[in-house]
Amino acid sequence: MDSTFTYELRVPAAANAAEGWEKPAHDGEMTTWGGTAHDLGRLVLQRWRETCEGKYEGLPAVVEVHSDDGRFAMIEDPTPAHGPTLALECALEDSQAADFARDVKRQELAEAMRDAKEFDGLSVRNIEHRVRSVMSSMEARKILGEDKD
Repeated sequence: MDSTFTYELRVPAAANAAEGWEKPAHDGEMTTWGGTAHDLGRLVLQRWRETCEGKYEGLPAVVEVHSDDGRFAMIEDPTPAHGPTLALECALEDSQAADFARDVKRQELAEAMRDAKEFDGLSVRNIEHRVRSVMSSMEARKILGEDKD
């Protein structure tokens, strides 16, 4: 994985208006992390519990981890995962990354369709025909602003 991970640790019981409700108790970024988002969240939470300020001791905390390739985890327990649970987390994150990649490619396709119509003068019908293997005519017309809804 060559992803950049960002994380935020929140302690809901310690949040107050003076410190800011939305402000995390701890946050950071990892550009050299080779593990999963779940593993990073557990590591951050474990380190937090070992080194947090006294006002946070014993309070439940949650870590949200996001990667630039669409992986996401929300961790409330630093206990490492093993066996089938670890495999589940890996499969989940792979699925998240695949969904994200698909969304990016769909956006690129939509932009290319609009550009082909505007700059190359392709007809809506021509574009519908070209993209028929990946989307319906109705979806293509909607992207091109030709839907009749």
